[in-house]
Amino acid sequence: MNKKERFLAAIRGEVPDVVPVAPLIHNRFALKFLGRMGWKAVFDLHRMIGSIWFRGPLSISFDVKWPSGWGRRSRLIEERGTRRVYEYIIETPIGKLTSKVMYGMVPSDPALSRTLEYFIKTEMDYEIYRAYLEKFIERAEPNIEEVIEAHRIMGDEGVPSVGSDCCFSHLCSVRGPENLLVDLYRRPETVREILDLLGEVKVKEVEAFIESPSEVLYYDVWGSYDMSPAHFREWIFPDLKRTVAQVRREDKYVGFYMVGKIKDQLPIAIEAKPHYIEPFELQSNITLGEAKRLYGDKICIMGNYDPVVLAFGSVRDAKREALRCLEEGMEGGGYVMVTGDEVPANAKIENLIAMVKTVERYGRY
Repeated sequence: MNKKERFLAAIRGEVPDVVPVAPLIHNRFALKFLGRMGWKAVFDLHRMIGSIWFRGPLSISFDVKWPSGWGRRSRLIEERGTRRVYEYIIETPIGKLTSKVMYGMVPSDPALSRTLEYFIKTEMDYEIYRAYLEKFIERAEPNIEEVIEAHRIMGDEGVPSVGSDCCFSHLCSVRGPENLLVDLYRRPETVREILDLLGEVKVKEVEAFIESPSEVLYYDVWGSYDMSPAHFREWIFPDLKRTVAQVRREDKYVGFYMVGKIKDQLPIAIEAKPHYIEPFELQSNITLGEAKRLYGDKICIMGNYDPVVLAFGSVRDAKREALRCLEEGMEGGGYVMVTGDEVPANAKIENLIAMVKTVERYGRY
């Protein structure tokens, strides 16, 4: 089997010849190690390491012909040393929204960012964002050219999956997770109206993914963290179920990226029938072994390799961590070794190589 065949077999719950290895390399490590970012840089790193590109900086983009009085733009408003602050602006005839994001506040990790100000701050801001979404849905046309290029270049060496935030996560990114959770109590109908509009946006994204040559969609469910099962079912599950059904009709693959204390949310998420769930971070309240025992016959389990080991451990530590994950996850197939979170900027390349080499030797079925 080649790398892609192994990965897709595992996603289907089958037994490949070797456990696939797909550490979550993103822009932070790529910029630090190669001095450049983007999916091409990440793919180059995977080829250096011997792992498979799976979840990285690649998504569906949209081209929008905005009418007069509408638009979205950004500008640099502060630069001091490595620190840069950008302001992002949404313009509509009924008002303007602004967000501020800071980059470079940690010189040793220049791609690390922090949101200083979210777009939605008041009740009126929700009205402005609603108008923006309605116009976006009307005017936006998907652009899949980058996905087509990635699929062509990666060939059998990678799975150029398309990433998208679920509706709730998308709204977290413009309102802030803590504020949004409060809004579920203070203004639930307003939140529901925005989530319904975002559902239309996500349908367009998934349609574009289906049209693209990409085989796998990952749906990010960040922001739900310690949400109760009842709230998870009410506010997030319908979106997950709709998205999985839309993808499965086309014989493609879809899974969820879930972090935080997810043990009580997992049975609900699995009701949506995704192909996989990741990354089972070590800070979660369910272990890799427990997840495999409970759900290994229902989904492909991805994860749980400790990314901290890649930065601060030795080569021996990296091998030991790979063996632990194999012991807990590989039996019976349906497992992909993925880091429990993003590969840190200060990860050691030799530790990533050790991770792959250990699986090549001991992860064979």
